[in-house]
Amino acid sequence: MNEPPTSPASDREWLRSLFARYERPLVSYAAKLLGGDWDRARDCVQDTFLRACREPRSSVEDHMEAWLFKCCRHRAMDCHRKESRMFIQFASEQIDRQSGPTSDPTQSLISSEERQHLQREIAALPSREQEVLVLRLQQGLSYKQIAEVMDLSVSHVGVLIHQAVTRLKHCVADI
Repeated sequence: MNEPPTSPASDREWLRSLFARYERPLVSYAAKLLGGDWDRARDCVQDTFLRACREPRSSVEDHMEAWLFKCCRHRAMDCHRKESRMFIQFASEQIDRQSGPTSDPTQSLISSEERQHLQREIAALPSREQEVLVLRLQQGLSYKQIAEVMDLSVSHVGVLIHQAVTRLKHCVADI
């Protein structure tokens, strides 16, 4: 099939606009998948955009957002498997760094304990539930887009989100 002709200048402008719009959300998403390693996340996003440069515009343009997140996800998962970093380690390190002095030591202790409890509960969720929450709540993707990114059905995405929220409701009730 012949692709409609596009000029190199229009393709470059299209890629620039994609980068401007999606670079930050993709880096944030990849960082979550990589346990907070922002440098590796940026590398994954760079690889994602390099791959986008090689793809024919016509084959990805109509589903670009989901395609970018899916490509980024695959790259991040490859990185994650290679270096075996765990999300739980990152969450506990972040909690330790965030607990600093406040004017009311009792309030600081309570906030820190609640934050630690919630972070432990989130980290204890199955990885797919953690990931759908990140894509939905932090990246604002629709169920359909999440399904494309994670190679799931839309209904399965809904089930995973429901399960995660139900588990976290029980956790919050215990605080």
